Amino acid sequence: MKFNISAEKFLDSLTKLNFVIPSSSHSTLPLLANIFCELKGNELTMVATDLESFIKTVIEVDGSEDGAVAVPARKILELIKALVTKVAITASVDFEKDIYDKISAEVLLSDEFIDKIKYNKAEHILVYKGSYPVQDLEKWSALHEKNKMFIESSGIAELAADYVKLEQAVEKLFSAAEKAFQKSAEKIKINFASNDKNKVTITSKNGKYNFFGEPVDDYPQAEDRTDLTKIEVSGVTLKRFLLKVKHSVMFDEIRRNMSGVFFDIRKNELRFVATDGFRLSKILTTNFSHENSKDDNFIVPLKTCELLPRILGDEKVILEYDETMIKFTMNNLVLYSKLIDDSFPNYETVIPKDNDKKLIVNRYELQAALRRALIFTDLVIKRVKFEVNENGLTIKSDNPEMGGEGEETIPAEFKTFDGDVLAEPFSIAFNLAYLLDCLTQIETDEVIFTFGSPSKASIALPFGNQSDEDFMELIMPVRVG
Repeated sequence: MKFNISAEKFLDSLTKLNFVIPSSSHSTLPLLANIFCELKGNELTMVATDLESFIKTVIEVDGSEDGAVAVPARKILELIKALVTKVAITASVDFEKDIYDKISAEVLLSDEFIDKIKYNKAEHILVYKGSYPVQDLEKWSALHEKNKMFIESSGIAELAADYVKLEQAVEKLFSAAEKAFQKSAEKIKINFASNDKNKVTITSKNGKYNFFGEPVDDYPQAEDRTDLTKIEVSGVTLKRFLLKVKHSVMFDEIRRNMSGVFFDIRKNELRFVATDGFRLSKILTTNFSHENSKDDNFIVPLKTCELLPRILGDEKVILEYDETMIKFTMNNLVLYSKLIDDSFPNYETVIPKDNDKKLIVNRYELQAALRRALIFTDLVIKRVKFEVNENGLTIKSDNPEMGGEGEETIPAEFKTFDGDVLAEPFSIAFNLAYLLDCLTQIETDEVIFTFGSPSKASIALPFGNQSDEDFMELIMPVRVG
C-alpha cells in the first residue's frame, strides 16, 4: 500500500480514531491497539475499535498502490504529531486592556493560561504561542468543564461579565491558532508505504521512519445494516445536549440503566436525560421533528456520550438505530456504538410538580460562596446547608473531624410562586459538588431554585430559557445531622 497525504489531514483522522483505542492493560485482544487501514484507489478507509464502539473514516489521498495493514495506533499518532508540531504557531486577538488589568489584578491566572497566552499591553492583544493548539485547547476545555475554567480563583461576582469576555476571547484565540496550525501542517506531506510483510515506512521531507504493523484478516469490523430507523440532528444541538447532561450519569456498572444518557425522541421534541439517583439533568428542544411513524427512546453508554462531543462539528448528524446499536454519521466519519439493553427509570415521576418556594440568586456569587464553603466541608459527604429567608441566602458548611466551619450570606430573593416574599425561613442541605456541577451548566447570570420541603427534591433552572430549549437539574437533598 502506498499513498501521499497532508500531515494535517492525516493527524486529524488519527486523533479521532485514537479516542476508542483501548489501553494495553484494558484489552484482551492486542490487535485492537492498531488502526485498520485499507487503500482502494484514492480512498483510504481507517477503522478503530474497542469492540463496544467503532470509529470509521474514509478520506481522499493520493494513492499509488492498493493494500491493507493494521498500524500501531499510539506509535503512528505520536510520529505524525511530532512531525507537525515542530512548526511554531503564533496567533492573536484584540482584548481591552482595562478588562485584562482588572482581572489579572484580582485573580491568579492558571498555569495553562500563562504558559501559552500572553497579553501585549502595547497593542492590546492576547497572543498565543505554541506548537499544537488542539492539545492546548483540550486542556483548557477540561479545566472549564471541571468548573475551574482557566482562572484559579473563587471568583468575584463584580467581574463575572469580564470573565465571560475573557473566555470568549480565548476561544477565538484558539480558533485562530488552530487555523494557523492547519495552514502550516497542510504544507507538510507524508508518504505512507507498507509491504507484504506489514512493514510500514513513513517518509517526510527530512526523515524516514520504519516500524511493523499487523495483518488485517482478523481485525473486527462494524456491521453495516440498512434496516435501521433514521433521524437527523444538528451537530451543534447533539454536542450541546450531551455536554449539558452527561455529568449526571451514574458510573456504577451494576445499575446499567443509569450508566448512559437517555435519548427520548418524540414527534416534535428531542429530550436528553441523565441521572445517578441523586440528581437528574434534563434538556429538551421543540425545534425538532422526524418522519418516523413512532417515537423512540434508548440509552447511549456514557463512553460514547463522552466521545461524541470530541469529534462532532457543526454539520448535520444522521442517527441510525435499532434496539441494540446506534450509528452516528457526520461528513466522512461514522461512529458505531452498542446501546444499553435496559429500561431507563421513569424520570417524569421523580420531578416534583408542587414545589411552592422559589429562590433567585446570582449564579457567580453563589459559585464563589460555594467554592469557599467547600474548604470546610467533609471530604466524602460534601454537605452544605442553605438557610433562606427574606434577608438572603446563608450558606453553612462544617467538618467536625477537622474542626472547621464556614458561614456566608449572599443577596437573594425568596418568594412563593405567586410572587409574595416568604416570612417563614427555610432550610435544606445538599451535596456541594452536585451544586457546583449544576451551576456550571446554567448559563444565565441568575439561577432559580425551587423547593418543596427539606426532604423533597429541588429543581435548579436558568433564569429564562431559550425559546425553543428547556433545561433543568433536579438535586436530592441530604440529611442534616
